[in-house]
Amino acid sequence: MKTGLVTEVHVVIYCDVCGDVYSETDSESTCFDSTNHAVGYLNARSAGVGWIYDGDKVICDGCQALARCTEAGHTFPDRRVTVRRLNKTTRSRTCIVCGIFEIEALP
Repeated sequence: MKTGLVTEVHVVIYCDVCGDVYSETDSESTCFDSTNHAVGYLNARSAGVGWIYDGDKVICDGCQALARCTEAGHTFPDRRVTVRRLNKTTRSRTCIVCGIFEIEALP
């Protein structure tokens, strides 16, 4: 049984493109016992979480979406018009692939 302060070694996954840490919660990174364990976990769950390991690099879901939009263009649904205070009107839309947000003021 371990007690007190113990130093332990674990593996944490970071995106090779943006440096984002892999996490299944909003507050903590997911820790693995070994590199093989982390790679196996990503390969088994890649369709569900969007992170991939291609044998060389780890790429997060956000970077994959951004790369897809860079190559093929953004996918925007219809724009949403909003009337704000002082009769200021804006039109906005969000890409359904990468989440980039565009807004423009209307006359």
